[in-house]
Amino acid sequence: MPKSSKNPEAREKNPEPPQLIDERFKLIARATNDVFWDWDLETNAVWRSEGASKTFGYPPDELVSDIHIWIQRIHPEDRSRVQESIQAAITSGREFWRAEYRFRCKDGLYAAVLDRGYVVHNAKGKPVRMVGALSDISRPKEMETKLKEDRNLLRTLVDNLPDYIYAKDMATRKTLSNAADVQALGCTSEAEVLGKTDFDFFPREIAEQLYKDDLEVLKGHPHINREEKIVNSKGDVFWTITTKVPRRDAAGNIIGLVGGGRDITQQKEAELKLMAERNLLRAVIDNLPDAIYAKDAEARKTLTNKADLSNLGCASEAEVLGKTDFDIFPHNIAAAFFADDQAVLKTGQPVVNREEKVVRPDGGIRWLLTTKVPWYNAAGKTIGLVGIGRDITDKKHLEEQFLRAQRLESIGRLATGIAHDLNNILAPILISTTLLRQKIRDDEGLEMLARVEASAKRGADIVRQVLGFGRGLEGQRMPVNPQLLIKDVTHITTETFSKAIHVETAVDPDVGFVSGDITQLHQVLLNLCVNARDAMPQGGKLTLRVRNFVADALFASRNPEAKPATYVLFEVTDTGHGIPPEVRDRIFEPFFTTKELGKGTGLGLSTTLSIIKSHGGFITVESEPEKGSSFQVYLPAMPPGDLDKVQPKASR
Repeated sequence: MPKSSKNPEAREKNPEPPQLIDERFKLIARATNDVFWDWDLETNAVWRSEGASKTFGYPPDELVSDIHIWIQRIHPEDRSRVQESIQAAITSGREFWRAEYRFRCKDGLYAAVLDRGYVVHNAKGKPVRMVGALSDISRPKEMETKLKEDRNLLRTLVDNLPDYIYAKDMATRKTLSNAADVQALGCTSEAEVLGKTDFDFFPREIAEQLYKDDLEVLKGHPHINREEKIVNSKGDVFWTITTKVPRRDAAGNIIGLVGGGRDITQQKEAELKLMAERNLLRAVIDNLPDAIYAKDAEARKTLTNKADLSNLGCASEAEVLGKTDFDIFPHNIAAAFFADDQAVLKTGQPVVNREEKVVRPDGGIRWLLTTKVPWYNAAGKTIGLVGIGRDITDKKHLEEQFLRAQRLESIGRLATGIAHDLNNILAPILISTTLLRQKIRDDEGLEMLARVEASAKRGADIVRQVLGFGRGLEGQRMPVNPQLLIKDVTHITTETFSKAIHVETAVDPDVGFVSGDITQLHQVLLNLCVNARDAMPQGGKLTLRVRNFVADALFASRNPEAKPATYVLFEVTDTGHGIPPEVRDRIFEPFFTTKELGKGTGLGLSTTLSIIKSHGGFITVESEPEKGSSFQVYLPAMPPGDLDKVQPKASR
């Protein structure tokens, strides 16, 4: 650049033509995204650059008028504040004015703008003009500061912009620094900045990173909209979004760089705070036991936590995002979920505490108590929904067990009453057969009498079983060694069952004793083994296991008949056809059977249940169709101290 261009006196002696200055100013206005304006304070006439039409959609002639045309388009809620701040800037003698407000575009929508002005005073100090620049801050990320080579062309604009504008030579020394840049460096004048490098203003680690960035730009690699964390000489920390581009001479050779930075400290601090809050919220969501998820307006998943992933049978959130319930669940279940989603999305009304049945991909069934609420954007428009599902599977199971117990109790009372009536009917028949045997002499009559007596005795035996179910079975209690009990039952099943059924045992050598009637306990295990045999007509495997089991508070909370204590656990497992889910809750009811007519009384499992309860225990069952069944009998283990009081001969 010629030396004369640096000499203010030379410029005054050789002023540039007004047309050239005007043309240059128009070029500047055209090259930027900001709207430049020039307001004559005496006539109220306002000139605006072409950017006004591009930014707000108005034809040029519609905006070329006095200041009131512009004021009328400011949002009513902002208008008074803006007018008052402008007047305050003019009357107070200040040079700079700045305001943010909403401006109505041609399409009727409002744009958020940042308006800045400079008050020009005449020789007497009277404000005569106000020039300035307006930025559309609705899209701050889209704004770029375009720097030009000619310093004289940019100087007026540079000195009145609030952004940091600077230039550096090939040695990264400052050759230009505007007022905002001077202030950010902790200086009071540009003279304190020129000729110095970033190492003169910033801590070494920050200056080294800035120097490294500058070298990349000087090699022809511009940095556009890069965030930088800056610490000035006073220790103040601020964030800028910076653009650096190579500065070239007329021949295209790089002779330095030009940089522009905008202070985004408040925005960055808000962003970091928001990020921290999001991370905190994410940590809470991911570690809650409830299933939490979000869906967009098309019912596609946009967020899911670990509990929800578990219900969906997925390992990562990436497997779920963008999918709907129809991609994951059976159609009938997905359709029910979708109907609830649509109700929330269309009406804006939440669905609260809805019980939902979830079938996992592995076939497992879980029950959720779900609440779904609308998800709104900043404008209050529904853009999706948020769902929270609490797993109530254990609660449902407890309710089912409680209802089953109530039903069995009611059936027991009914059966007991019927059994008493039947017993009263059968007793005279048995007495009469005894008396008739003394009077009837012919063989045919005696044969008929024997059939009557056998039928009556069989009916009486059924009545005794029903009475045993209804009021519980009593018997002689003594210590029973589970190892010997399993050994006896295994011997009977091995000798009497089909050879196609393979019997296996697994007995814990340290298993404790139980107090009970050994005959009744034999009956329990044999009943379960016979049912297992009948479930495997083509053969299979029958497994008998016995071990110690300590029921903790959690187990007891899930099994209402259990108490936190030590039990002896007997397990009878088969590989048969399993129990259909629809009848599983009824298998312990008296007279209920899935066997063919004449092949079962339906009293085996009900009697088994009655015996187990009379021994202070309980029974559970697990079964899957075509995979087999497993019955678990829990009997209280005898404390070692009680066992020592009993004579050794009773241990059998």
